[in-house]
Amino acid sequence: MPPKRRKAAEPGDFPEMKKRVTRSSTGKSADMEAIPITKSSKSITKASPASSKASKLKTSKAAKRQDVEPTTKPSSTITTNQTTLTISHTSLKAPLTCHKYTYDPPSPSTPTPRSTLIFTHGAGGTLSSPAITSFCTGYASLGNVLAFQGSMNLAARARGFGACVEYLRGEDGGGDDEKKKKKTKKGGKEIGEDIELVLGGRSMGARAAVLAAAEILSSSASPDPTSFSQKPSLVLVSYPLKGPKDIRDAILLALPSHVSVLFVIGDRDAMCPLDMLKEARLKMEAETWLVVVEGADHGMHVAGGKEREREMGEVAGRVAAEWVVGKGGWEERERVVRG
Repeated sequence: MPPKRRKAAEPGDFPEMKKRVTRSSTGKSADMEAIPITKSSKSITKASPASSKASKLKTSKAAKRQDVEPTTKPSSTITTNQTTLTISHTSLKAPLTCHKYTYDPPSPSTPTPRSTLIFTHGAGGTLSSPAITSFCTGYASLGNVLAFQGSMNLAARARGFGACVEYLRGEDGGGDDEKKKKKTKKGGKEIGEDIELVLGGRSMGARAAVLAAAEILSSSASPDPTSFSQKPSLVLVSYPLKGPKDIRDAILLALPSHVSVLFVIGDRDAMCPLDMLKEARLKMEAETWLVVVEGADHGMHVAGGKEREREMGEVAGRVAAEWVVGKGGWEERERVVRG
């Protein structure tokens, strides 16, 4: 018999939130050059679809990869409405500083996103780190992002996700009022049943996102695997799979099958070698997808200067948003962002 899977240590239950939101700054960011996904610019390629889980993760060297067009036509610029706010929570020692990137629809008839990606930075990073701002800007070309500043403590960082989840529950995920469905009571809070829970982070923040998802799943009283808190999606950028002394796969292997996971990894990331990640994905019960950023290291740095690095980060963020919106149509399990 295989060895018994050990349960990852998780932070405690998230208590009911006392929230304080202050709008300290708002406005449109500077216009950014859109990144068309074509052969002549930044491109995304996909592997051929396969039937079994093992074959889905296998990419044949002989297989020809085809260009994949974005699900929506990119505009000439990437614009986002960015707001700075703070969120207080009884589980936190201090309020969270957050940057909220709000999707700017091209027309009034464009549907508003059903979900908001809750995202956090890596160890030693900030909300202003280039890897964070470029990814969030790209993601916000299709969806909303709530990025929060956290401490170096992993458990405390995971509790930050709980505070942000309660904040989004309180405002019903920022969805269109006309599209809000009926409410259900849970723990004294009203929860929008049509809101998808999407957690993510970069490096250490990705680990915290997994821990938070596991905690939310274990503490949920609802047996329905399709409810807001029971069927999360995870966007894990530069997940630090290879630790100094061990392989950090235990919390990944503990995720149940109804969780969807997108890894966004640079092919030069020494902390997440692609062959090691492939082995972990084969063992995971959760459904997994992979976006490989060509030429990027763990910090998502690429050759060619800061401008190219920003462009690649924005494309990776946009592809992650496309996955959240339409992962059901992603027959292939891997895509490549290349310059």
